[in-house]
Amino acid sequence: MNSKVNLIILFPILVFITACKIDFNGDLYTSDLIDVAENGSESTLPMEVSFQVSSCEDDLTSFHNTLSGYFIDYNFLKCGYGDDFMSYVTSRVQVPLTNDQDSFNKLNNSLVGYLSTKYDNSENIYVYLILNTNLFSNLSDFVETETFSPLSLEEGKFIVNLNNDINDVSVDVYPSYVDSKPIVMTTNYKLTKREMISISNSNVSSAHLQKNSWTPIFVFLM
Repeated sequence: MNSKVNLIILFPILVFITACKIDFNGDLYTSDLIDVAENGSESTLPMEVSFQVSSCEDDLTSFHNTLSGYFIDYNFLKCGYGDDFMSYVTSRVQVPLTNDQDSFNKLNNSLVGYLSTKYDNSENIYVYLILNTNLFSNLSDFVETETFSPLSLEEGKFIVNLNNDINDVSVDVYPSYVDSKPIVMTTNYKLTKREMISISNSNVSSAHLQKNSWTPIFVFLM
């Protein structure tokens, strides 16, 4: 009898524990990345964010109200099943593109963003995904309160679609999945004008992002 009671009590908890994964899918353009790195300009870019929830049948009003505080221009798109047959809320947001992570953190208006920057000893341009650790900590606390499990980026997917809208470019992509093919060493890709590659993170880079607030994506060879 006790085992049945425990199962009844634990079942709803187990349902809500699943709501601790978040995926990101965004587009980058070579001209924007070069302009920001070389001229210090800043802009925002569209991104789709998919957040795992226990059920699309639930009243998600408070959920949307909460998430809107972690992104710029949060707009709900749909709720449905993902490839893993779990329920996901997908929304379109804007995320910053900057060459200064400190200014990104000070604005405190977006959970994630992109960093495109140059270093004094190199002409190359380095592109990163960056995380606002204060906002992530607050969001993780909210998720843990609601689901009894903290938010983990390691289980999530970060997909960057790199669109080349200038003349031919050469990029070194860090270990990841490129057009669904795994690469375990930094690999060079040459893109002609209007060519695109899709870069999806590994769980190692996700864990690095959560721990260090940044993770490398690729380098423009200038």
